[in-house]
Amino acid sequence: MANSNVLASQRTTVADMWVRDEDDWSGISDTKRRRKIQNRRNQRMHRSRKRTEVECGAVAISKREQPVPIQTTSTLPLITPPQSPADSEIEAITEALKCVNILNPKSEYNRKVLQDFEALAYQYWQARMPLTTLLPSLSRFNFTRALLANIEVLGISSEQMSDEATSPFNLPGFHEAEESKSLVARLPAGLRPTDLQCASLHHPWIDLLPVPEMRNNIFRRGFDAFDEEELCHALRDLGILVWSDPWDPSGWEVTETFVKSWSWVLVGCLDLFRSTNKWRARRGEKPLFRLPS
Repeated sequence: MANSNVLASQRTTVADMWVRDEDDWSGISDTKRRRKIQNRRNQRMHRSRKRTEVECGAVAISKREQPVPIQTTSTLPLITPPQSPADSEIEAITEALKCVNILNPKSEYNRKVLQDFEALAYQYWQARMPLTTLLPSLSRFNFTRALLANIEVLGISSEQMSDEATSPFNLPGFHEAEESKSLVARLPAGLRPTDLQCASLHHPWIDLLPVPEMRNNIFRRGFDAFDEEELCHALRDLGILVWSDPWDPSGWEVTETFVKSWSWVLVGCLDLFRSTNKWRARRGEKPLFRLPS
């Protein structure tokens, strides 16, 4: 059985690996649920006769629903890939990562996508196959995982990350409670709330950015002056690179593209400027910021 599974995996594209569990009805006893999954599988097989296998996988990723409960083991086989994935397969992976939602940090979909991407990246690293086309997805993966890690550090629950949630730092009596004082004292310096942060009503996603000056710039700007969702996507989509501990600003790097489009967010972020120049220097690149001596 193990050998047949490996052979089947070798015939499957990377894009299909990301959607395979949607059609797996093994272990599901509910008749209606099994039939629904089987019908969905039959419909996909019908479409695959009219499209190429890779195209079908990419479309399935972009339109996938919340997955049914799945096994805890990764669907990606730990084998040496025979060749680099095609551009369409990389696009499918990118679309899957874009669907990861930090507003639902405990979702099974989030966990599965991040787990499978990490397994995929490790396979190619293990095979010593450099994939420059995978780097944008890797950067997006690192940034998303960093925000999810900072949710844990701040002790924010899934309910507190909902669409209409308000930062716990804005809750009445938060700073008077002994438990809250103890929490703030234990936080890494980059995540400790500023006075302006506590005084400005906001969604807790901003609390996840470990650069106090950046958070203050957002509050000073005012939420009527920019699109929050657009800013979040700009940060995620090659705006910020995270190289080490997600709560430490010295492990964060801002990209030139983000600087050109969102310069007001970065005013006075000297620690971020220093870390950006440091990480660029490690790659042999010129400094992005001119810093006072």
